[in-house]
Amino acid sequence: MSETSSGKPGLTREQLADLSRHFDEDITFSRHIRAKVKEAVPGEATLYIDVQDFHLNGAGTLHGGVYASLIDNTMGLALISEVGVRTATIDLNVRFLGAVREGRVTCRAEVVHRTRRLATLEARVHDDLENLVALGSGTFRIFEKQGRPLV
Repeated sequence: MSETSSGKPGLTREQLADLSRHFDEDITFSRHIRAKVKEAVPGEATLYIDVQDFHLNGAGTLHGGVYASLIDNTMGLALISEVGVRTATIDLNVRFLGAVREGRVTCRAEVVHRTRRLATLEARVHDDLENLVALGSGTFRIFEKQGRPLV
């Protein structure tokens, strides 16, 4: 971990690029739901999913588990981009606010509070028209040993 050009602690640009690639290509479930990293900077991240038929529930709308996975992954990436060590979700809350049937859903997450071992994050999911369709919050454990894929 280093200090970024903004003076904020976090991963370097190269480390962030490697981490984004890891989320896109190596994390099996993320790859399965076809989540893609749009941006990752220390303490913030944005991921998106282009909705496909296999993302839909029996009512023909985006499955709640897809929202939850997208929120969880985005918050995890936001935190890892800041702390540079392995983390784990210990609490996840999702509020479903709107139905999506097609198009792109984009999730943006940010760290709102952090201590040495715990962090609280918030996330917002928007549809193509910028309608807020889900909110998420979570608490994450920060481990002191660096884990894969970081430096």
